[in-house]
Amino acid sequence: PRYCQKLMIAEIARTLGGIETDEDGQRLSPVNSCVVEAGTGTGKTIAYAIAALPVAKAAGKKLVISTATVALQEQVTYQDLPDIRKHANLDVTFALAKGRRRYLCLARLDQTLQQTEELDQSFALFADEEGDLDRSLYQTMLDRLGRGEWNGDRDDWPDELRNQTWTPISTDHSRCTGRQCSHYDNCIFYRAREQIHRVDCIVANHDLVLADLMMGGGAVLPAPEDTIYIFDEGHHLPDKATNHFSSFLQLHSTQQWLEQLPASVHQLEAGVAGIVSKSVSGDVERSIVDTMALLKEMRLLVQDFEEDASGGDRPTFRFQMGIIPQEIRDLSVQLAHRFEQLSGLFTGIKDNLDGHFQDDRGTDEEEYFLAMVSGISTRMEASVRLWMLFSKSDSTDRAPNARWLVFVPEETLEIQFHVSPISVSDVLQELLWERSFGVVVTSATLSVGGDFSRFKNRSGIHPDSQFVTLPSPFNFQEQGVLRIPAMSMDPSEPDAHTTEIASMIPELVRNERASLVLFTSWRQLLGVMSLLDEEFSTRVLRQGVLTRSEIMRTHRERIDQGESSCIFGLASFAEGIDLPGEYCNHVVICKIPFAVPDDPVGATLAEWIESQGGNSFEEVMLPDAALRMVQACGRLLRTESDYGSVTILDRRLVTKRYGSRLQNALPPFRREIERESRS
Repeated sequence: PRYCQKLMIAEIARTLGGIETDEDGQRLSPVNSCVVEAGTGTGKTIAYAIAALPVAKAAGKKLVISTATVALQEQVTYQDLPDIRKHANLDVTFALAKGRRRYLCLARLDQTLQQTEELDQSFALFADEEGDLDRSLYQTMLDRLGRGEWNGDRDDWPDELRNQTWTPISTDHSRCTGRQCSHYDNCIFYRAREQIHRVDCIVANHDLVLADLMMGGGAVLPAPEDTIYIFDEGHHLPDKATNHFSSFLQLHSTQQWLEQLPASVHQLEAGVAGIVSKSVSGDVERSIVDTMALLKEMRLLVQDFEEDASGGDRPTFRFQMGIIPQEIRDLSVQLAHRFEQLSGLFTGIKDNLDGHFQDDRGTDEEEYFLAMVSGISTRMEASVRLWMLFSKSDSTDRAPNARWLVFVPEETLEIQFHVSPISVSDVLQELLWERSFGVVVTSATLSVGGDFSRFKNRSGIHPDSQFVTLPSPFNFQEQGVLRIPAMSMDPSEPDAHTTEIASMIPELVRNERASLVLFTSWRQLLGVMSLLDEEFSTRVLRQGVLTRSEIMRTHRERIDQGESSCIFGLASFAEGIDLPGEYCNHVVICKIPFAVPDDPVGATLAEWIESQGGNSFEEVMLPDAALRMVQACGRLLRTESDYGSVTILDRRLVTKRYGSRLQNALPPFRREIERESRS
């Protein structure tokens, strides 16, 4: 192992090995977490696996390795862990875990292929879930399953599958009928789930771990008390958690869905005798009429906010500090009550169906009805949650929720209602840090110049946890140079800045075969593209024209053939892109990546910090921008033999008071900074 790798092994082993337990093996130690910032080239996977696996086995716990992306999840499962088992002589078993949505549902595939068009469409419980019913493709899937040429995992299908194609033949926990399904014995998801409970190490992703924690823990993965978690790419954890604890409702879509429900109830009455009484059916219809009236009233109340909304094609209106006008709150209380009534009615229907299936599995049609009612109940519960969050006042001693409306111009104006926490520190503290046996968080970007304050505040991790920044294996001074060229414009003049960038980029990358140019907005990326001459434009592979995988493949092919290639991308290309050696020797950062000022969650967070006497620019915007710039710079050096340059086309790094702080947070490349601006 390398020196930095040995340090990482030691730090993790010391933290996890030092956890005290009672006679039942339950954790007694108040501190159980270790945060390790380790850059590219450290060999993080080997280090945390070698350190944590023996501790987990000795303590009788499961090890759950969680990644931010399915791509890294598969790399850890199919490359890294087999290598570790082979070369480190570790006796360990492991399996990959994914959510239900990544697996084919045999029941839904069967129904899609065999039932009538009417049943296919009614199976789409959400107006936007009707999908693309490509029967020839679905038949091919069934054939390949039967021949053992495919395992039912979406990620293992040879071609890219669009969400519209996949959604009708996959399911989630709310509509899975479990043991009552006639396909249960051959269920792809349950077979995979059985396997993960037999192994020492489970490789999951952040979304699956958070979903499991939200369901109380132990629903899909082992219980937190019996688990050591390792969060690779751990800087994503707070954002992922924010998404999981957010709520969202589309007004017009919900109205359409409610209008269809009486027909679904009548279909159920006709399909399964005795499940829905006449009185319950009547209660459902009356409750829907009352709910529809309230939704129409809500539309009239909120549609005037569109005049004050901002944001181009999808105007957004944000309620300051998340505070909702009293009239909307009062109506939200009534809507929450109505959806709660409907939820109770459909829960009763579901209980009747469950009792009907208690002794035997039903027909395909009866299974379909059970899935349908379960899906309806889940959507009702989600609606209750949204309206409850719109009706309540937030506690004054805690961070508020962000609340906003999005207006989507269609034939009938769609109005989206959104609620999101601006801080998930309390909920992560309750569900993860306090309950888990042990936790390791690692990433290349967890601190700003060695200061972990931002991650501590966002994640809610115990302040006495171990925080470590490991030395890099790279010789930055020898391997790279960071340039800030003279410019006459900065981003405060966006159009002029875009024009100047367009004039500079061809010259900057002229002598480079492989370059990556990173933008912070579509507007600037497209603006620069429109100003480039045709000859240079042919070198550019632009995000939005090709998929990410197509861009990467074409870029590598060009370099392998001795041609030049230049990638233009946004934030998603600033991390997770691995272009070692000759595939990338110049990274151009067009602008300091400050957060978008009209992001509702960020704007509400800034308001709250200021209201508490803080400085949102210093506490949030600056450290977040620094972390994004470090991630972008990290695209240059991927191995110890790589070399190249980073060019930043934003003079604020030199002219603004905060510029030196941002510079100091960046990797210690050799600096070439032109102090004078271009005239």
